[in-house]
Amino acid sequence: RALRASAAARPSSVAAPSFAGGGAPPSLAAAGVLARAAAAARGSRRLGRAAGASAVVLERCTATVDESGALPVVKLAKGDATADVYLLGACITSYNTGGTEWICVRPDAKLDGSTGIKGGLPLCFPQFGPDPIQQNGFARDLPWKLVGGDASSCVLELTDNEETRSMWPHSFKIEFKVALEDGQLTTKISDDLFFTTALHSYYNVSDVNTCTIKGDFKGADKLDMTQIGWASWAEQGRCPEPSANVKGTDDTVTVTKVVQEIYLKVLPGSVTLSDPAKGSLGIVSGGGWKDCILWNPHGDKNMGADNFVCVESAALDTVVLKPKGSWVATMNLVPKSK
Repeated sequence: RALRASAAARPSSVAAPSFAGGGAPPSLAAAGVLARAAAAARGSRRLGRAAGASAVVLERCTATVDESGALPVVKLAKGDATADVYLLGACITSYNTGGTEWICVRPDAKLDGSTGIKGGLPLCFPQFGPDPIQQNGFARDLPWKLVGGDASSCVLELTDNEETRSMWPHSFKIEFKVALEDGQLTTKISDDLFFTTALHSYYNVSDVNTCTIKGDFKGADKLDMTQIGWASWAEQGRCPEPSANVKGTDDTVTVTKVVQEIYLKVLPGSVTLSDPAKGSLGIVSGGGWKDCILWNPHGDKNMGADNFVCVESAALDTVVLKPKGSWVATMNLVPKSK
């Protein structure tokens, strides 16, 4: 089974998505950002609940929202694969195949709507990192609306409002599709926008101290944010320039201390997370993804640092899109259980 998520951005005249009956074999897919230059409907400002979030707005939509808990969540299932997608931040908090969980939610996460969900698979938009707006953008902290789907897929939507325009003065519409099927995670953003973005991906591991992360890191420009500090990023309002003499020293990275490493221009390509207790997860990034971020707050028990590692696909150089332009990136998650 593979995790598929696709994010699509098109002009505002794009037709509403339609869904054929039956669906596809289980694996997880998510889709994403649609920008438009048009006035957008206002949503509820209560975290996790958009106006009409549980209502079906597409005629062929049969997906439903489970509102039995503190936050509304869409539960998907197909074969031996399941996924949970919260309306708060359109955050995928679980992807399980045959009893093996591949996504991690931190133990200090609050699932009561008081803040965004810590962990899972959230989209950082329209910015990754600190300043000029809130860190990692606002998309992951806002309530989304269910607009389509079925038992194994859902389409969530986020539109601009007074709060978002006060931080980022653009009208937009984001659609995020999540589906259990064979395939890949694809994201696609288009229109006259500028942004940086990342998939802030938390992967579940049995013990981070025994895991390895392998990619094309040796010789790549490297930013060690434990040495540089995030304050420099905030001061510059962008990703710091790499030092000419700071390079990756090995293709294989282990986590034996706090890790905040950014490897520049190593994507498109593949990174493999190997866990001797559960198997391996192939993270295959293509298209517009250029940079890879590794993060783990080693030793932090409150965060549950022993049981996750972030391996993030990112585009840290500002992407500038002219009208009718497009930016496309894909990511496949390919699990291999022991």
